[in-house]
Amino acid sequence: MSLVVSVYVPSGIVMAADSRMSALLSARPPDGEGQPTVQQQIVLSDSAYKVVALPSVGAGVSLYDSAVIDNRPADSHLHAFAEQELSEEDDVVTVADRFLAYFQEKFPKINLGFHVAGYRIEGRSSVPYVLVGHTTREPKVRRVNATEQGRVQYGVVRAGDVLVANRLIDKERLPLFAAMPLQDAVDYAIHLIRTTIDTLRFEPRYPSVGGPIDVLVVTPDGMEWVQRKELTGEDQAIISSGL
Repeated sequence: MSLVVSVYVPSGIVMAADSRMSALLSARPPDGEGQPTVQQQIVLSDSAYKVVALPSVGAGVSLYDSAVIDNRPADSHLHAFAEQELSEEDDVVTVADRFLAYFQEKFPKINLGFHVAGYRIEGRSSVPYVLVGHTTREPKVRRVNATEQGRVQYGVVRAGDVLVANRLIDKERLPLFAAMPLQDAVDYAIHLIRTTIDTLRFEPRYPSVGGPIDVLVVTPDGMEWVQRKELTGEDQAIISSGL
C-alpha cells in the first residue's frame, strides 16, 4: 500500500508520500504443486520514490497501490512514460489524461493510483489543477480542486492506506485551507503521513506505510523539493580507509 497526500492552498500545492514498498509473498507446498497455502505481506524496501517531479511540463505526480510493475519500481515506468510520450506541448491536464491511457494500455490489470498537480496558464492567470485517477477504479481523470462551476477551491486529498488519516480529518473541524500559508500546508501533509506511520507501529495489522516522507511543492513559479531522500554511501569511507 502507500499513503499519498496532496494539500492545495492559494500559494501552492504540496505533494507528499511515504517510501514503503511491500509485496504479497505466497508460500507453496514443498512439492511445488497445488495452491499457495500461506500468503504474507512483506516489506521490500523503505526507499521507494512515490512522488516524482516532471520539470519539462511543470507537474508533480504521486503514485500509490502497485509499487512494483513488471518487476520494476512503479516510478521507473513513470519516467519511461515521460521520456517516450510527453512533449513541450503537454501540460498538467494532458499529462494526467495521457498517463492514465498509457498505463491502462500497457498494464490493464495493474492497480495503480495517482495524483497529478500543477498550474495551467488560462488567459493571464496561472490556474492550479489537482487531478486524481486510478487505472482500474476510475474510467477517467477527475479534478478535485474545483467546483462544478469551475471555481477553484482549496483542501486536501489523500489515497492509499487512509484509515488513520481519515480519523485525523474531521469534516466538522477542517483547517481553513483558503487562508492556510504554504508552510502550514507542508506541515499538515507531513503530519498526516507521520502520524499514520507512528500509529501503525501500535495497531495489530501490517504497517503498510513507512520510511522517509518525500515532499514536493508546486507553485506558479516552479517546483521545489522540501524534503527528499538522497542516495548515500555511508560505508564508503570505511572501505576507502581500509578499516
